[in-house]
Amino acid sequence: MGGRLALVVGSECVALGELGFTGELATGLYASLTEVGGWRSATELDGPVLDPTAGQLATVMDAAFAEAGERQATLLLAFIGHGVTTSAEDFYLLAHDSPAVPNSRNAFHLTQEIRERLNQSALDGLVVLVDACETGQGVIGAARRWTDLLAQSAGRMEMLVAAGEGPAFSGCFTRTMLSTFDVGLPLRGENLLPADLVDPIAGSCVHQQPQYLSFTSGSVSVAHTADPGLWLVPNTARHRDAVSGRSAAGFVDQLTRGLLVTPDVREHLDAIVDAGSHRLRVVIGPAGAGKSTLLAMLIRPSLVEGLAVTPEYVTAAVFLTAASSIEAVAAELAAQLSARLPGFAEAAQTVRAHRARDEFDIFDLSVRHPLARLSTAGRRVTLVVDGLNQPQEGTRRLLVSAIADLTRRDDLRHVRVIVGIRDGTGVERSPKLAHMHRIEVGEPAADDIATVVGSARGSGAPADPADWVNWIQSLLAETPTSVGDESHVVSGGWLLARMLAEVASSITDGAVAAGIGFDRIVALRVEGALRGMSAETSGAAGTFLSVLVAAGVGPVLPIELLDAAMTALGVDFHIARIRDMTVVLGALVTRSRPGTPRESLGVTHSALLPGLRNECRLLGVDLEDAHRAIVTAIKESTSDRAADYARGSAVRHCLAYRDSASALHFLELLETARSADNRDLWAAWVPAFLETLGPDHPDTLTTRSREAYHRAESGDLVGAITAFELLLDDRLRILGPDHPKSLGTRANLATYRARCGDYIGARAEYKRLFSDQRRLLGPDHPDTLRTRNDLASNRADLGDLVGAIADFEELRADRSRVLGPEHPQTLKTRNSLAYWRAETGDFAGARADFEQILDDCQRVFGPDRPATLAARNSLAAFRARSGDLAGAGAEFKHLLADRLRVLGPDHPDTLTTRSALASYRADAGDLPGAIADFARLLADRLRVLGPDHPDTFATRNELADRQARNGDIPGAVAELEVLLVAELRALGPTHAATIRTQSTLAYWRDQLER
Repeated sequence: MGGRLALVVGSECVALGELGFTGELATGLYASLTEVGGWRSATELDGPVLDPTAGQLATVMDAAFAEAGERQATLLLAFIGHGVTTSAEDFYLLAHDSPAVPNSRNAFHLTQEIRERLNQSALDGLVVLVDACETGQGVIGAARRWTDLLAQSAGRMEMLVAAGEGPAFSGCFTRTMLSTFDVGLPLRGENLLPADLVDPIAGSCVHQQPQYLSFTSGSVSVAHTADPGLWLVPNTARHRDAVSGRSAAGFVDQLTRGLLVTPDVREHLDAIVDAGSHRLRVVIGPAGAGKSTLLAMLIRPSLVEGLAVTPEYVTAAVFLTAASSIEAVAAELAAQLSARLPGFAEAAQTVRAHRARDEFDIFDLSVRHPLARLSTAGRRVTLVVDGLNQPQEGTRRLLVSAIADLTRRDDLRHVRVIVGIRDGTGVERSPKLAHMHRIEVGEPAADDIATVVGSARGSGAPADPADWVNWIQSLLAETPTSVGDESHVVSGGWLLARMLAEVASSITDGAVAAGIGFDRIVALRVEGALRGMSAETSGAAGTFLSVLVAAGVGPVLPIELLDAAMTALGVDFHIARIRDMTVVLGALVTRSRPGTPRESLGVTHSALLPGLRNECRLLGVDLEDAHRAIVTAIKESTSDRAADYARGSAVRHCLAYRDSASALHFLELLETARSADNRDLWAAWVPAFLETLGPDHPDTLTTRSREAYHRAESGDLVGAITAFELLLDDRLRILGPDHPKSLGTRANLATYRARCGDYIGARAEYKRLFSDQRRLLGPDHPDTLRTRNDLASNRADLGDLVGAIADFEELRADRSRVLGPEHPQTLKTRNSLAYWRAETGDFAGARADFEQILDDCQRVFGPDRPATLAARNSLAAFRARSGDLAGAGAEFKHLLADRLRVLGPDHPDTLTTRSALASYRADAGDLPGAIADFARLLADRLRVLGPDHPDTFATRNELADRQARNGDIPGAVAELEVLLVAELRALGPTHAATIRTQSTLAYWRDQLER
């Protein structure tokens, strides 16, 4: 269950005289913690506990520990009031009825009482805040008597008290804490930690010295090396940052913690800022050289003294990972822009409510078009996109195209984009990014790193510092074995510095002389973590690491999925222990939203992966099992975060253990009602299937087929035909001409050629296909019958209605015999037959057919099945064609209500019904009302189907035609000219929609010239 529970106590001890402020400060602290920090009461009382007796104080402490232990929650204990030390390590919190000289029966012995409760509770971390006199011995006692219990489970604790051996004055400790909560600390992270308050309290409370103690990573510390998950309240000073409150905030915290701003770092920052006239700036350097840290400093410029920008300089920022998708990036940028850029949210609403002629994907809808509407002079928008080399190749291509559009289009001249790219990955050589301004980031100097490491080693300085500098220089000189392969990645200087700082005490001069490499440094870090764990906890470390390595780089894996994956691997670890282990592993693990239910984790950097994979092998865990476990966790979870993670990573995990069938299944589940999005979804994953399975694997071919299909359905018929032609060549080569998949690809090609208006070419292909299907599958196979249906429709398209009707009559008889008279395919044939009969003027026969089909559908399927609704649609359309406009309009109104109820507002059939109603409204003479209906329909078809879908094109044509009939001929002609260009590009010159637009345009041009 987890959570964050707080117990705040304000206690006036009668024996020592009235303080006068405990109730006020306890109430204020409780309010800040709960209202701002999101803590919940650890007891049934919603508020602080004021002036308890000794018995009551012990009881509420019991209740708080019991509730936190049962929930495996983080527990915060805060005490404001009288405290007294009687001897070494004997510090008491005094209750209302405690004597001036207390004992453990009439007061609360902090060290012993907390120890006893720790021994019985499984907490997700403990925070202790004490505003009382003489608290120093309490800290000493905690350091000696709590930590052995915490060490057994790799637990975590933060303790901050008001004073050492002397008095605390007038509640200054708590007053300063509350005022700091209000204004924040510009030089600290996303959230305020107990350690962050030491300096403000010491500065404000000059007559007392606050004492701080931390237990993390299996050791006691008085340095500011806290667990970021044990935070108090959000840091209000960070609210102006682009990533404030977002998942990337924790990652930025980690990047900027312990920041060392060298002259080179400052020079790089100035170079980025000074190049602001360039629309695209790219920060390029080796892995771990500090590119992400530079961009994090731009997001938080107050960390760098004298940097001439404010937090508003970066409008929005994303840090990409292997799990990033174009949809997730667009959503994250849009969310930040809506919060930070005045007018963006309204512009985004306008884009969705009005037509945009050239939008192609979700990035355009969510980011590009709204930004284009905000091109007011002087309004500068700066976006940061770090790690462009990180996502899957297909997603990376989409992102590169999006960045190129943002930094090249004239309507986006107010937009600047700063990108981080790892050198040597090839992304920086993309022709679409050729207009970039490059900022090269090199390695830090070896002696700078040696200085950082030397301070971490403390008294254990190396015998010969020059040897260490030379060794570090050799680590910096390591080169990858393959640029495109992460089997060995350059570690980079600042990543190396962080790792060395954490293992400095474990590195001997002999190891330096032997020239150990970066992977060995990673191994030392893991070994050090294991050394401080209990046997049970260390036994689960390999499983924990394997799941993180499988998840990949960056804080990508939701903590609840990590927990479920470990359970699937047989380790019942729980989230509290996961956080314990996360802190113990230090720089190896990165976190977002630490200490909250929405926490996510991952490996800090790609350079760590080779060493961590090797450690997993040594610990006896199989990474393929970890990938399987994550997939199992995804399948069993119903959370929104699991669904979001699955969109970016489920396919990758399935492919990691070559379960391509499951990968295809996940892709099918990720499809939406919008064909353009589905096209991009499949296109993004085609490269991964190619890389993992090879170009000739059946599932790779299936992936290409799905991408081509959605390309066609999104309206790009020309591109789809090309894709299907290439796919057919490969399927003929691999599978042979008689394989069902080869036959299916030929059917797709014929269908989309017919849609493009190439009826003659399509008929020739249909005939050849029919001959082969009859030979291979037999005359009664459903695919053979389907091709006969296509041939009959094609015959009608070519104008031979009599011949088409004869073909449909024969097909109806055969489908009735083979499939049954009430099979959906049989009913479809009967519907086609009735339609073409009406086209030849046989209205009586057609009407009887349509009515009989509807009766049969209602009897067989019921009133709400799509087949029944489709039959009602056909009958209503027939009434309109036969002149009964009033009857047709009434039926379409009823049909629309039912389709909205059964199918929803975005179903293509619902949109088709709205189109019919708008047409009848126009035919009835209400042109303004029809124009409004078509405009709303166009906005929805753009959103649902995409701009290149034939139905979207048809709506644009209808709208322009009605506008012209309503008097706006110049505007209609201009719209039709733009529409014709789009249709020629997407559908080709022979498509019926293109020909229709040419005809409509010619008519209205003629009217305009008269």
